[in-house]
Order: sequence, then C-alpha cells, then structure tokens
Amino acid sequence: MRKLNVKAIVLMMILVVSSSDLFAQTRIRFARGRTSASVSSTIYGGGERQYILGARYGQSLTGNISSRGGCVTFTGSSTNISYETENGNNYLNLVNNCGRSASFTMTVSIRY
Repeated sequence: MRKLNVKAIVLMMILVVSSSDLFAQTRIRFARGRTSASVSSTIYGGGERQYILGARYGQSLTGNISSRGGCVTFTGSSTNISYETENGNNYLNLVNNCGRSASFTMTVSIRY
C-alpha cells in the first residue's frame, strides 16, 4: 500500500512539472527608451507559452521567432507577426510543434 502511495505522488509530481509549461505566462518589458526586446527560453515538446506586453492603441507590433528546426512558432504556425496593437495588454501565444523540447529566441518591436 505504501509503495502505491509513493508511486502516485511521483506520478502527480511528473504531471505537474510537465504541464506547467502549458500555462506559462511571461511579461515582456521594454528597457527605458527602447522599442524592442528579445527573450530566449525553452518550450517542452507540444507545449505552449504566452507572453504579455503593454502597448497603446494603434502602435505597430512586429515579432519574429527563431528556433532550431523551426519548432517554435506563434499560434497559427508562423514565425513572424505584425499587427496593430490594442490599448493595454497584448498577448503573444507561442507553441512548440515538435515532439521534443526546443529553445527559441523571440524579438518583438513596437513603433508608432
């Protein structure tokens, strides 16, 4: 009985650690006087990550992602985005389309 409880706890810990990447959110902050920022990280195979950045209505946001094998993309399988921002929080959703962990670098810029 005790061995079964230990196995159940270990299994739950593995599930929590592996699923934590599915709900990861990170705020992007621009350094004072800068209009672009770069972030580097890793996403587990099949995982997702969301980035949040503040902007004013009507600013132009561009972003690109580079990753080995092109595994990490914005939702919709694109490595580049460009759109007019909303006032307040803007969300960038990334997904790892490969079955293995993948490191990536994302660069975003905001301009009027």
